[in-house]
Amino acid sequence: MTDGLPKALVVVDAERCKGCSLCVVTCPQKSMSLAPAFNRNGFHPAVFHYHGEKGDCTACGICYWVCPDYAIAEVRSLKRK
Repeated sequence: MTDGLPKALVVVDAERCKGCSLCVVTCPQKSMSLAPAFNRNGFHPAVFHYHGEKGDCTACGICYWVCPDYAIAEVRSLKRK
């Protein structure tokens, strides 16, 4: 994060997510995890964290490309002026 502001945003459609964990295990910054709560279908959906275990999200898009259910709706960099 720069000046306390996030550098990237990942939008997860929790109702489409089946909790397969592909985004969690492939995220280089470890910015994804599974929620403790269930979605409507009974799965623990993925949750995005601005600051991962290995640093801030870089908007690399790996989570988007590995998701078999298109539950990662958006990955974008938040460029600051």
